[in-house]
Amino acid sequence: MKRQSLYFFAPGQVDVLEEEVSPPAEGQVLVTSLLSGISSGTEMLVYHGQAPEQMEVDANIAALPGNFRFPLKYGYASVGQVVMAGAGVAPGWVGRRVFAFHPHESCYTASPEELMPLPDGVTAEDAIFLANLETAVNLVMDGRPRVGETVAVFGLGIVGLLVTALLAQFPLGRLVGLDCYP
Repeated sequence: MKRQSLYFFAPGQVDVLEEEVSPPAEGQVLVTSLLSGISSGTEMLVYHGQAPEQMEVDANIAALPGNFRFPLKYGYASVGQVVMAGAGVAPGWVGRRVFAFHPHESCYTASPEELMPLPDGVTAEDAIFLANLETAVNLVMDGRPRVGETVAVFGLGIVGLLVTALLAQFPLGRLVGLDCYP
């Protein structure tokens, strides 16, 4: 079976390669990608060769091993559907829509522990923002907004808008959003 995988080869050099993908091993599933989210922040750093080569991509995510050295696969927001299960996988995984922290690929294998099953009411288009929402929730928790205070959000990209939407649920005195782009 073949898949298409996006590779960053050097600053400004990206290509999609076709490569073999093995069927799922014991304890794994095969996921076909429905959507892959592009991070205009981190991925632009990788694209421009500005990510520190010695820095680990993400030691906590099995699909993102190694450092930011070219060539590398990158990306971390994938919504897909499980299409095949290896031996030892609990029944019910095949057919499930899932979110995964995974590079841009048309399909991939993963263990069920690496996947987040999506509830029926959540669309793939909404689920692709789960990584951004996780960041927004962490920022709000770190900021510790208090009842009645004024809070400003600087930068209204995807994460900034999600932070603003979360903060709008708080009983703040005032919520202000600022961005250098109209």
